[in-house]
Amino acid sequence: MSADSEAVIVAAPILRAQLERLLGALGTPAERAVVVADNLVEADLRGVDSHGANLMALYHQRVTSGHLHPDAPISTIEDRGSTVRLDGGLGFGQVVGVHAVDLAVDRAAEHGIATVTVRELTHLGALAYYTMRAADRGFVAMVFQNGPTIVPPYGGTTGVFSTNPFSYAVPAGTQPPIVYDVATTAAAGNKILLARKRGDATIPPGWANDDAGRPTTDPQAASVFQLQWMAGHKGFGLAMLVEIMGGVLADSCYGTVENTASDLAGRERIAKGAAFVVLDVARFLNPDDFGRRIDELIDDVHASELAPGTERIYVPGELEFERRAQRLRDGIPLSRGLVDELDGVATQLDCPPLASVAS
Repeated sequence: MSADSEAVIVAAPILRAQLERLLGALGTPAERAVVVADNLVEADLRGVDSHGANLMALYHQRVTSGHLHPDAPISTIEDRGSTVRLDGGLGFGQVVGVHAVDLAVDRAAEHGIATVTVRELTHLGALAYYTMRAADRGFVAMVFQNGPTIVPPYGGTTGVFSTNPFSYAVPAGTQPPIVYDVATTAAAGNKILLARKRGDATIPPGWANDDAGRPTTDPQAASVFQLQWMAGHKGFGLAMLVEIMGGVLADSCYGTVENTASDLAGRERIAKGAAFVVLDVARFLNPDDFGRRIDELIDDVHASELAPGTERIYVPGELEFERRAQRLRDGIPLSRGLVDELDGVATQLDCPPLASVAS
């Protein structure tokens, strides 16, 4: 079935409350459950379904296996003002991610630019959540994150990298911020897993290879350990930068090197590293002038003559802002397979199913 042919429509507040309930049942402190659930729901609202409620079963498995610690403290390794090094204690990535980006914004306001690195981080969810948080305060932000060894280098077949996502956000004037958030692979592995849950017949060409390294559009044959790089060697080059920033610079795992207290390694590694880089626009231009110029740039993009077959030109993030408004109004479509999975987690945690709390 397609993504929406048998979708269950759930209002955002209902989904958020259910995720908070499940996270709480896993032993997540209430204030942290709010952050994690909000990150997931915002991804679903923006149409980034691979990083929304789809992740709840994974988080359930990691907490119950003892590999993710929902109440882990965030510790400061070193603080030099405009640069800070943090340790996430293998807790929820969203919690330390919000702490890190807020700290980076505060320090950028003080110093003009700031970088906060984090080691012993687990899954951050959609990175745009953090860059948008900085842009909402008038700052330019970038986030780099690495992860397990599930993607071969360009031309290889042995996993060395993760999907190595990167995001930036730039505040505008009257327009929404420009927001870019991508895996440096052609697609995130979670998109293949979500396609399987939905029962999709195919995935787009260029997303992944099979176990033998041969290109495939079959979601069942596609391997999350044989993803293809965005734009070939160019995406691989960007992935190297993410590995350096989020792995080496953050004193985290990098490549096949394990630098973590976790006993999960290689493909199973849950320890990630990240770097949050924030710039204070006011140190370069009057913020109002900067916002006006960004608006003018957006207008120039929109005014471009359309290529044949193109109905409209979007700047990065614009489509997601429109989808968010639509899903806030009409509800979030969840596949029946995902709803069943969430209800399975709820049963194991002695929580009510989604259908009962949504009715």
